[in-house]
Amino acid sequence: QCNLAVIRTEHFKYVHFGGNLPPLLFDLKSDPGELDNLAADPGHLTVRLEFAERLLAWRAEHLDQSLALAELTENGLVGHAAGLPPGHT
Repeated sequence: QCNLAVIRTEHFKYVHFGGNLPPLLFDLKSDPGELDNLAADPGHLTVRLEFAERLLAWRAEHLDQSLALAELTENGLVGHAAGLPPGHT
């Protein structure tokens, strides 16, 4: 089972895998065949970090956050996912 997310611009393509697989970063202008992974190249660290930040921002905005503010207690689910404001039972 594999989970991945891709961000592509005119110049770069960044692939982030869920789990323990390292990311991929390709310079589409100089390597249109996507053969040279630049993710570990210190010269492309800024680009890799920018794309990772963009991906995290997208996930925070678009993914299901219904459990983000909930708390699981001995009495069950408390907070946002239970339909109550945090701190209420």
